[in-house]
Amino acid sequence: MEELPTFRFTNAELCQRGDKLAVVFKRDEAAFLNYGYPVETTEQIIALTEALKAFSSDDYYEGVQQMATTKKNTYREELVYELTDLKNRFRLTYGNGSPELKVLKLNNINKFNDNELVQKALHAYQVCETRLPALAKRNVTQESLDILMSSRSKLDDAIDEQATAVTLRREKTLERNKMGNELYKLLSELCEVGKLIWKGKNEAYYTDYVIYGSSKGIVEQTESIEAIEEN
Repeated sequence: MEELPTFRFTNAELCQRGDKLAVVFKRDEAAFLNYGYPVETTEQIIALTEALKAFSSDDYYEGVQQMATTKKNTYREELVYELTDLKNRFRLTYGNGSPELKVLKLNNINKFNDNELVQKALHAYQVCETRLPALAKRNVTQESLDILMSSRSKLDDAIDEQATAVTLRREKTLERNKMGNELYKLLSELCEVGKLIWKGKNEAYYTDYVIYGSSKGIVEQTESIEAIEEN
């Protein structure tokens, strides 16, 4: 099952909250001891926060995916061009409507999806290889067919690379969300306890835990407070 963020703000803000709460918890660690939270909790906050900071953003993996897609599209265009050229030479050799041209099965090349294009290239190679003597007058040679197969292999590999990049991005998103949710859960839990500790005792300390424990972004909270004050 896909794991989605349980908070409504960016990972950057979550890390900022982690930094802030590590300081706040350190300040109040004696009070937290009474609720069963050891002083090592500060290090736990810092460790989770730093791990999330170090984790590459989705922008990075999106870039990897886009580069793989661009590479795949480039190889696709090259193979389409080569198959179109081969089809034209084949047609000039055997004529429009010939049985041989029908066997080639290269109509509407641009409509083939990537995997179909790879399959059609192999089929075209096999059809033309057995007809090289006749195709030689149109300069279709074993060398040109080998070039076609090389282009086919490049596209085939690029398709796999793109699929790997898409999967990697999805996996890293899930991993990042899991890390973020783990940190947010800890911060929220500590903030709930912090509010219990300071409610009615120290408004400034209490407010620290209200702000850093909210599911709303700090900017959103600030705007809400300003709206209340204006009214």
